Amino acid sequence: MIMAAPVLGQENETTASSPEQTAANWYNQGMHLYTMGKYDEALQAFDEVLKIYPQSAESWNSKGMILGTQKKYDDAIRAFVMAVDINSSYAEAWCNMGMIYDLQGGPNAAIQCYNKATVANPSYQKAWYHKNRDLDTIGIGHTSLYKEMAAEQGLATYN
Repeated sequence: MIMAAPVLGQENETTASSPEQTAANWYNQGMHLYTMGKYDEALQAFDEVLKIYPQSAESWNSKGMILGTQKKYDDAIRAFVMAVDINSSYAEAWCNMGMIYDLQGGPNAAIQCYNKATVANPSYQKAWYHKNRDLDTIGIGHTSLYKEMAAEQGLATYN
């Protein structure tokens, strides 16, 4: 039986069959609300999941994404920290945390997060992209090294 997602504040017998199903419904509702741009309602849905399963790394990660979208960067980082404390090999959460550090102007902290993401999942291209971009930003990435070597040899470089 497929159950409808609960409406915030209106849980009833048809939506509360089991903690697992209720949490899954809230999670799906939160993701749907997030994609619709209803961030405050999405946060409420993820808070409902976390009341049932406070150890849900995926829900902490999703909450962090929403908080980051709302530019509540410190709260977003706290949510991502919760996610990686629960699952230290959660590459997506490490990468998302790195992107928030980037938004705050902290490429060194971001690179540490991207390093953990690429260790957790060596094929996670998003983390590699952001890591290499930040390495270029601080002057030790491939592009920066290429430009330095080209300058030493008197070669032209292009941006």
